Amino acid sequence: IRKEIYRKHGVWIGTGTISRWLRGVHSPYNGRRLPSLELLKPSEDLANVIGVVLGDGYTYERSIRKTSRGYVIALEAKDKEFVEEFGRRLANVLGRKPIRPKFREGVGKYVVKAVSKTLYELLKKPVDLKRIKKYVEHCPKCTAAFLRGLFDSEACIGKDGHIKLYNTNYEVLVYAQRLLRRFGIESTGPWPRKQKEGYYYIYIRAESLLNFYRYIGFTILRKQKRLEEYLKRTGKI
Repeated sequence: IRKEIYRKHGVWIGTGTISRWLRGVHSPYNGRRLPSLELLKPSEDLANVIGVVLGDGYTYERSIRKTSRGYVIALEAKDKEFVEEFGRRLANVLGRKPIRPKFREGVGKYVVKAVSKTLYELLKKPVDLKRIKKYVEHCPKCTAAFLRGLFDSEACIGKDGHIKLYNTNYEVLVYAQRLLRRFGIESTGPWPRKQKEGYYYIYIRAESLLNFYRYIGFTILRKQKRLEEYLKRTGKI
């Protein structure tokens, strides 16, 4: 074991340390469920989590003890099914039981949190789009899951069925546009949002709404219902 570790990583580990690993006293992962980004495998769950964190989701550091820190990935939103889905997917990525959302009465929102230094390193803002590419673009299902997470977080849909996706990061919107085209979904923009300085948005073309419904859709029920009602009203489904 010592020779193999040295061959791969160039570090000699003491036999006492290896003995404690084998007896389960200590772990080479130092308590991480995901010990490194190299062991993080692409999946629909991970792609969706990335999409959500690029939107309403967030990350932060917190002190646990004087000598250690916690690295938190979280989502807070008013739509319970959205937060539940995020908690389920986040738990799958971390290899743990589903994380149940807690309701914060003071703000009228549900919240889910988990600790993972590895995910924090990947998702802390501003997110490196080149770094997430291999997870987001692993396969069409991963790409669709990413877009759904992003649109659940940052999109609004009017009664007329028109969908707008907002973000403070111009490049995130340009990236989303490129991915949407893979599903035959065209959009305009990014345009600056007049009501909020520093925000931009893209607008999904009306002729692409059926493809958006087929391939992306919303986890948030009220948004999905509004889209369905518009498509039925216009005879597209």
